[in-house]
Amino acid sequence: MPATIIAFDGALFDTLPARRAALQDALQAEGARVEDSALDLLLPGRTFGEVVSALDAFTHDPTSADLVLLRVQRLYAAIVAHGVRLMPDGMNVLRDAQRAGHRIILRADSDRRHVEALLTLSGLETGVNVVRCADDPPRGPAPSLTRSWEVIHERLTRFAIPVVERFAYEATERTLAAAGEVVLSGTVATPH
Repeated sequence: MPATIIAFDGALFDTLPARRAALQDALQAEGARVEDSALDLLLPGRTFGEVVSALDAFTHDPTSADLVLLRVQRLYAAIVAHGVRLMPDGMNVLRDAQRAGHRIILRADSDRRHVEALLTLSGLETGVNVVRCADDPPRGPAPSLTRSWEVIHERLTRFAIPVVERFAYEATERTLAAAGEVVLSGTVATPH
């Protein structure tokens, strides 16, 4: 049985504008300002913590960085509670894969509590076989995107799904490239 791996953030759900808005509000509360275009490059494939660490704004002020992370989680949770737009092309990929009998794996940059809330709000929680979220174990020093693809590879190998039967639908070229040898082929979502 083939597998289709879909990026939850930016390919299935249009979470990137919500993640950017929550992060901008949290940064501004600490007196920092980052251009939206810079955040748009940093957010896909990264947790909020990884994005804040990548910003040089808080190198000498870890307390402010911690406050930004607390604020951004609260702000993003409030946005998610009201729902986030499903991306039509991502839904088409999901439905086509389901009709073809593929196992459906979601790879998320968001935390599990946000992913599960949006899946429930959209009625998609029963049509997915595996959900890999950024805050799922194992955690470690590797970036969350790398860890996610490693775990997905291990899971698909246990399911005896060879690489030649794995397809990825990702948010950006960078996040697709991170899949490396885990998938045979993939495409990148078209922004709407």
